[in-house]
Amino acid sequence: MRFYFPNINKSRPELVGDAHTHAAYALRIRAGDSITVFDGLGHDYTCKVKEIKKDKTLLEILDMSENAGESIISVTLYLSVIKQDRFELAVQKATELGVKKIVPVYSAFTQRNFSLNYDRLNRIAISACEQCGRSVVPIIEQALDFDELLDRAKNTQMIFPWERECNGTIRATLDKDKTDISVFIGPEGGITEDEKNKLAAVGAKSVTLGKRILRAETAAIAALSVIYYEMGEWGL
Repeated sequence: MRFYFPNINKSRPELVGDAHTHAAYALRIRAGDSITVFDGLGHDYTCKVKEIKKDKTLLEILDMSENAGESIISVTLYLSVIKQDRFELAVQKATELGVKKIVPVYSAFTQRNFSLNYDRLNRIAISACEQCGRSVVPIIEQALDFDELLDRAKNTQMIFPWERECNGTIRATLDKDKTDISVFIGPEGGITEDEKNKLAAVGAKSVTLGKRILRAETAAIAALSVIYYEMGEWGL
């Protein structure tokens, strides 16, 4: 059992709030049980449950270790704003796959009436870390406009799936000597020709994800999976 515990007080560790409620009442942990707590900064703490009170769970730290579940590459997912439930799925799976940062983007075909619940997105990312064994929670930024994306693309290795790209593959495009990678995923309506040209002008590379048109959240999961595989993260 893993629990997110930022700013852990090493002299008096305790679970409070949602973590305490989930541990004590949903999972029904008891005094003497062993749990793992992570601080969001790459550290895991093996703890023994000392006492369960009404509003907190008191712990004793037995051991601290560096988490081995973090990727050695730094991937940022720039995902066009889509419906909340579909964005949530992308956040959950991108977190499991290992991304370091998720940034919503408003591009030409983004429906501006979609508003994201950032508190809920952060909770989903934390839950995904608890489930998959990560100890660094991805940063989820506030949405930015396409022009701001262009400014960022100048300073990183950025790729973006484009439905009209026929030849460029992720394998051929990736510079494996660079560990800072960005992926931009367009919205339901896709990426316009003008946006494609502007991205290319600042060094971003268009890639194909095959012959089928994928939904935005599927394209994000597929592109990230290929990147981590090609960068040697999976060892298949």
